[in-house]
Amino acid sequence: MFELLAGRSRSRSGPLTLVVIGAHRDELAFGDGVVAGLDPARFAVLRIPQGLTGQRPRPEEREQFRHRHHELYRQILEHVAEPQRLLIDLHAGIDHRGFCADILCADPQVLQCIASQRHAREAGPDQAGRIRCVQLVADTALAALEPSCERSWTLARPEIPDSVWNRADLLYVGIEVYLRRRGAGMAAEWAFARQLVDAVTDCGFAVRC
Repeated sequence: MFELLAGRSRSRSGPLTLVVIGAHRDELAFGDGVVAGLDPARFAVLRIPQGLTGQRPRPEEREQFRHRHHELYRQILEHVAEPQRLLIDLHAGIDHRGFCADILCADPQVLQCIASQRHAREAGPDQAGRIRCVQLVADTALAALEPSCERSWTLARPEIPDSVWNRADLLYVGIEVYLRRRGAGMAAEWAFARQLVDAVTDCGFAVRC
C-alpha cells in the first residue's frame, strides 16, 4: 500500500516534484520528519509504509531481493503523475560525523549544479555539509571506461531498474542523508535534508525539467 500525502492533486496544476519516502522501511521515520516541513505546493509525497528491508541480502537471497526491489520501484513509477518531472528518492544511512549526504543522478550537469551550490552550505559553522555526487551509469558504461580515465564523479551502477533512473521524461535523483545515529534523526538533520531537497529541485528544473 502506498500513501500520497502532501500535494495530493494529480492535475496539471499540482506539484512538479514527487518525493518518495520509506522505500526501505527502517528509514521511514526519518522521511516522515523531513517531509513534514516541505511545502505541499511544491512537493508531492509518496509514503511507503511497508518498504523493503535495508539489510543486505545473503548471497542466496540476492536474486529474490533484486526482484522485490525492481517490483517496488515499478510500482513507484505508477504513482508519478502529470505534471511531475522530478522524482526524489530519499534515504538515510549512518555516519557519526553527521550532516553529510550522497546525491545520485545519471545527469552530470545536474550533479555539477548541485556541487556548485554545496559550498555555500559548507560555510555554516554548525554543519559540515559534506556532499558526494554520484553519477549513475549502466553496466555497459562501466565496462567501457579506461582504468586511467579521469572522472569528475564517483560512478555507481544502480540497483533500481533503468526504467526509473535513466529516462528522458523523468529526472531521478536519489538522496542519502547520513545520520549520526540510528533512528528517525534530529530536527537539524531533517532541516539539512530539506536543504538538499530544495537544492536538487532547483538544479533539476534549471538544468533538465
